[in-house]
Parts: sequence; C-alpha cells; structure tokens
Amino acid sequence: MLDLTERKLEAIQEISQIQDERDIVQLENVLHQIRERQERLNGYRKTMPKKFDAEAVKRRKNFKRQDRDTFMRLVREINVQEPVDDLLAMLSK
Repeated sequence: MLDLTERKLEAIQEISQIQDERDIVQLENVLHQIRERQERLNGYRKTMPKKFDAEAVKRRKNFKRQDRDTFMRLVREINVQEPVDDLLAMLSK
C-alpha cells in the first residue's frame, strides 16, 4: 500500500498526462468541492469547545429558570390523572 506522499505524486503524474481541457475543468471542480468541505470541517473544529460548560450554554441561549410556583400552578391546571409511567409509555408508541 502506498503512503500518502506517494499517492499524491502518483496523482500529480496522472493529472499532468491529461490532454482534454474538460477533464481538467472537472478536476478543478472536484478540488474546489474538497477545499470547501475542508474549510467547513475546520470551522466546526474551531467552534467546538474543549470542555462542555452548561452555564455557558444557558447564557448563550438566554435560559431563564422556570419559577417553581408558576410551574406547580401549571401542573395543577393540567390536572393529569394518568400515572407518569403510562404517560412515558405513550411517548414511545
């Protein structure tokens, strides 16, 4: 199996033997697509934090904790009669 450097040199030799300009245009288009993909991937790598910070996510998303009294009032208003296990089972159907 050839190593990367040998494969690159082999590809260069193959490209240098191409005579049809349409083939060169196709190669240029493929190279352009590869460069765009690499740039996108590099952009993703730069934006990925090294360590997950839940507080930073909350700040970025402008998270506001639900007031416990308001939450409990909503629970009472909904007046759910089914057991929690049954409700969870409904979600998986």
